[in-house]
Amino acid sequence: MKKTLFFLLALSGILCHAQETPATMIVDAIYSPSKKEKLATDAYEVFKTNKFLDFKNKETLIEKIEGSVYKKTDLNHFFSEKKDWNEIEKEDISTFEKAKNAEYSFLNNTMTEIRTEYGSYDVRKEIKTVYNSKCFVLLFEKKYFVGNNYNRTESITNVYDTQNRVTQITQKTEYDKKENNTKSVITIKYNGDSVDITSENGNILCEFIRNENPSVSVSKLSPNATVDYFRYALIQQKIVNAKEHCTEKMVQEVEKILLSYPNITDIKSLGGSGTFGEKVTIKENWVISFDNKTEKCNAVFYLLKQKNGWKIDNFEINK
Repeated sequence: MKKTLFFLLALSGILCHAQETPATMIVDAIYSPSKKEKLATDAYEVFKTNKFLDFKNKETLIEKIEGSVYKKTDLNHFFSEKKDWNEIEKEDISTFEKAKNAEYSFLNNTMTEIRTEYGSYDVRKEIKTVYNSKCFVLLFEKKYFVGNNYNRTESITNVYDTQNRVTQITQKTEYDKKENNTKSVITIKYNGDSVDITSENGNILCEFIRNENPSVSVSKLSPNATVDYFRYALIQQKIVNAKEHCTEKMVQEVEKILLSYPNITDIKSLGGSGTFGEKVTIKENWVISFDNKTEKCNAVFYLLKQKNGWKIDNFEINK
């Protein structure tokens, strides 16, 4: 959680500076990231630019700085929801989900998105994003105005190889007074399952350990957490995600059990009980909302510990 929070804070500083306020300056004065944290943020920026496709079929990310392991990350639960890598790889500018508050134009197999954001203190941000044909960002540019007065332009320019892997990221901040301008460059080299990243902060080597059986979902969740994730997936109507928490036998049964509950909009758990051991039974009192009505029922889960974690082997809804 700490890692994710730091990345979000760091990226917000890179991509979309808010207007400078005394509170912001106080935070900057109190906390200054270390060299290693900056390098880890550089690595995250690379993987985000690649739409995290470097993580596909990988189990572990090992980050090395100056020859020593800085951090190991379990990629099985890096995202709150499992990525559909096939959908991400198939995405192109013809299927890209367009924002209602933006304008789009197309030229030479690229798509340009233009939108405007408004902030407090009469701040206006004019934002331009240029995508290549597979929806990888070529240019992200944000111009700041206070009233009618231009303040600065922040931009990120990306260069890709033939596999749409970013090889150079150039970040700029430009003012009317050029002496205040800043520029930083991240260069990236790929070698099998390793990514070598160099910037003004130094060098970080990212090594991936592959999932030798990518069709098998590995879970480190407790039995109770497994049931919670299963329930969340049902609420979101993501049956594929729900099946990830089931044994092979139960995968075939989930949709049959849910036939009586089409279009689920919410499931509230009112508590329950359980027995724990090599086999686990969890009973919960549910209130299911669907098709503009609600129904109280008892949900019963039977879980088994398998090589790939706790999985639901049987599931019943008793009215």
